[in-house]
Amino acid sequence: MALLALAAGWGIGPAGAQGPPAAEALPCLLVPLDPAQRAAGAVLIAEAEVCDARSFWDAGHRHLFTRHRLRVFGLLKGSAADTAGLTVVTEGGRLGLDQQVSTNTLRLAAGQQGVLFLSPAPWPGLGLAGPVYAVYGSEQGFVGYDLAHATAADPFRSYPAIDAAFYRALDPRGPRPRVALRPNPALDAARARPAGAARGTAAATITALQPRQLTAGSDAVLTIQGSGFGAARGGGFVEFANADDGGRTFVQPLATDYLGWADDAIRVRVPSAGVGQHPAGSGRVRVTPAGGDAAASPGALAVVYALTNVQSNDAPPSVQRPSHVATNGHGGLTFRFGPNFGANAEAGAAWQRALATWRCQTGVGWDLGPAATTNDIASDGQSVVAFDQGSAVLPAGILGRTTSYYQGCFAPDRSVVFYVSEIDTQYSSAAAFEFGPGFTAGPSVDFESVAVHELGHAQQLAHLIRPGAVMHYAIARGQNSRQLAPGSDVAGGRQVLRTRSFRNRGCGGPPMLPAPLTALTAAVEAGAGPVLRWATQEDCFVTGFVVERSAGPDTAAATAGWQRVAAVAPGAPGTAYRVADAQAPAALVYYRLGLVRPDGTRDYAAPLPVAPDVAPAAALFPNPATGPRLNFQYPAGGDAPLVYGIYDELGRRFRLGAAAVLPGLNVLTFDVGALPPGFYLFRWQDGQGAYQSRKFLRL
Repeated sequence: MALLALAAGWGIGPAGAQGPPAAEALPCLLVPLDPAQRAAGAVLIAEAEVCDARSFWDAGHRHLFTRHRLRVFGLLKGSAADTAGLTVVTEGGRLGLDQQVSTNTLRLAAGQQGVLFLSPAPWPGLGLAGPVYAVYGSEQGFVGYDLAHATAADPFRSYPAIDAAFYRALDPRGPRPRVALRPNPALDAARARPAGAARGTAAATITALQPRQLTAGSDAVLTIQGSGFGAARGGGFVEFANADDGGRTFVQPLATDYLGWADDAIRVRVPSAGVGQHPAGSGRVRVTPAGGDAAASPGALAVVYALTNVQSNDAPPSVQRPSHVATNGHGGLTFRFGPNFGANAEAGAAWQRALATWRCQTGVGWDLGPAATTNDIASDGQSVVAFDQGSAVLPAGILGRTTSYYQGCFAPDRSVVFYVSEIDTQYSSAAAFEFGPGFTAGPSVDFESVAVHELGHAQQLAHLIRPGAVMHYAIARGQNSRQLAPGSDVAGGRQVLRTRSFRNRGCGGPPMLPAPLTALTAAVEAGAGPVLRWATQEDCFVTGFVVERSAGPDTAAATAGWQRVAAVAPGAPGTAYRVADAQAPAALVYYRLGLVRPDGTRDYAAPLPVAPDVAPAAALFPNPATGPRLNFQYPAGGDAPLVYGIYDELGRRFRLGAAAVLPGLNVLTFDVGALPPGFYLFRWQDGQGAYQSRKFLRL
């Protein structure tokens, strides 16, 4: 959970800081750190700007970290020899095609300013020279500045001014005031501008938002209507309510999210990974034209659900929704209890109830396997659930967090595909959890509610500002939030699965099977023709099965269609399902299995190709290629990558690449839209090292 807080109002803290009320708030498993406690836990309190962000692996290649250099403007506590390049390390990061993202964990970006509470970095194997610091309390240890409005905020408090009272409130028992080390022109300019003073010649006005209800991180586009926005964006920007803190602060979309900017209308995608990696939530939208002041929408935008996005290392960065893949050999992902978690039977039972909630309402292919041998939270190929202990203690104030490990790969059409390769969850061993199964009351935290929420992050959903939804950013002590909201939690989870995880995206491993499937095969059997076989675990969230055959070999073509072969009722647990197609044509076709859900909708497993009862040959289709897609039917004898090249009739190479294949018949899709019309040669190296080729025509 990146922030789980009380839905109560906010009180007024010291020195005008807007802070948590008397009833303790828990923004996504964060326990508020008292300002004096936070200051005492830091050896250095620095007002600084983040200069850069560079990720690296630790010595064991098990954890990604990100190193930042800080330009220090002033100190509130301690001293530092290097104030022009102070080294701070945060957990997680992205390096090449590998990414690690943890909830509740601070992520800094170049250009951010604020006050950082620093302590010596506790992680071994960093391999960095000189003093290396970590941010005490992770997210709570950074008070970020909004230089457009000369305000500041941390996960629990908002500060209306950055002045002497603000600095005193950060270290109320400190023996000295802020020590200035160098000028900060950007902050000085922000503070010098009178509140409400117009910077531009024309005031911007928002008259309408179209539509008023959208999803975040799904490429949904919001149109902001009004006047005074300026003919071009320039230095202007849009801001959405930050779903990670309930809208107390705002988040800007990435530069690539702006699709159009005119004086009377702006078109922009609603992000779930905007600047600072925060998701857009429900609330008023603001527009700040270049050189002007912010204008707020007259009504609120409703964000129904937010799909987790990961950013590439491109410049400018692009975002993509990652998919789940089958990593456990039976169509899904297997979690394992660490020894210290498995020893707590009540915790294990509550967590398994939470797992069943998601599996039986969205169809995500998760299960629980044999216990892990260690409590390690690391990139090790095992998805572990554990309590913290020893050297692997969660940062101060964090009750639990989920780490998603992403990997990228290149699909045959040259696009980069990101997928979830592993998921770890860690909880505080000192937390006052109530494990159930009865409902929690009083000052305890309901563990099952926490587990359901954390598994929502594992499902690849971000926070919402939507009371009643499990992915709402806030929960109170004694609150029980175990039921998924159909219109947001369930709808968002199924969107991730249907558009990404249940489909073959060209690399990264086999697609996830819709639960409760655990196996699915399609092959020609002697005397029976094409036969589909499948197996399930407990048959929840399914009322029947449908087997369908493609009308032709190209299932993505505009003329493609599907023909029903059979409808099958669900059987008892352990049933071995089998359907033979007696009317199959003597040609390459696809079969797909649809799971009929209780609401009448269907989730389809990725289609499987089946060739006639003869050895299939390598072939290109359609040939001639009249569109941007060229398919390659390839019978692979193993899983060695297919190395291929495309050459024109003069022997000039247009493309060289490699594509992942699985043993058996593969159908790969290549993007040839950029090839000029003409004759071409598709040449590849098979598993035995021999070269083969086929000709095709591009019209």
